[in-house]
Amino acid sequence: AGPASAQASPAPPAEPEPLTQTPTRTVRLSGMRGTIAKRMHSSLQDMAQLTLAMDADVQAVLDDQARRSADGSKAPGFTAYVIGAAARALAEHPMVNAQVHGDTIAVLPGIHVGMAVALDNGLIVPVVRDADTRSVVELGTETARLAAAARTGQLSPDEVTGGTFSVTALGMYGVDMFTPVINPPNAAILGVGRFRDDLVLIDGAVGVVKRLTLSLTWDHRVLDGAPAASFCQRVAQLLADPTWMV
Repeated sequence: AGPASAQASPAPPAEPEPLTQTPTRTVRLSGMRGTIAKRMHSSLQDMAQLTLAMDADVQAVLDDQARRSADGSKAPGFTAYVIGAAARALAEHPMVNAQVHGDTIAVLPGIHVGMAVALDNGLIVPVVRDADTRSVVELGTETARLAAAARTGQLSPDEVTGGTFSVTALGMYGVDMFTPVINPPNAAILGVGRFRDDLVLIDGAVGVVKRLTLSLTWDHRVLDGAPAASFCQRVAQLLADPTWMV
C-alpha cells in the first residue's frame, strides 16, 4: 500500500511527569476514584464551563426549620430546601434543565436533581426525581433516605442515573465559594457555601442577616451569562421566600 492508503498509527501514551520525591504510597486511579477522574476530566474538556457566585439570604429557611422543630416535627435538612428552590427555579428556567446532544440542545421535561454525597473513597450523586413537584417535607425525607443509602452502599442503579441538574455543598468545611465541576451530561451545577452572619443596615440600624454564597457553574454552550445569573438569582429569591416552604 502507498502513502495515500496508509493508516496513521495511534500516538503513544504520554509519559507521566517524573516524581519530584519518593512517594510514601501510591493510589491507583481505578474503581470509583478512576471513574470520577475520567468523568471530571471529560467534563472540563468537553464543556465551556464558567462559574458565578451570588449571596443568598437563608434566614427564612432557618426560621422554617425552627418552626417545624418547635411543633415537634423533624425539620427537613438544609439540602432539601436548596433542592426545592433549585427545582422550582429550573421549572421557570427550562434551558438550565438541558443537555447538549450532538449539535442540538435538548431541553428536558423532567426535573431530577442530583445531590453530591461524599464517601470515604470518592463521591456519588443520587438523584431526587421530580423534585419540582415535591414539598419540602417530602424532599427532606427523600434526601435523608438517599444520603443514608449512599453511605451504606445500598443505592440502586436507577437512583444514580437520570439527573438533569446537581447540587453540591462544601459549607460544612467552612468554604464560602468554590468552582463545582458539572456532572455530565448536565448543563449546570450549584455549589453551596457556609452559613455566615453579615452586618447590614436595616431602616438605618445595623442588623445581622444570615447568608451563604451560591456558586453556579454552567455550560456556556447552553446558556449565556445573563440567563445563568437570572436562574441563580431566582434560586436565591426562593431561599429567602418562606411561602413555598409552607
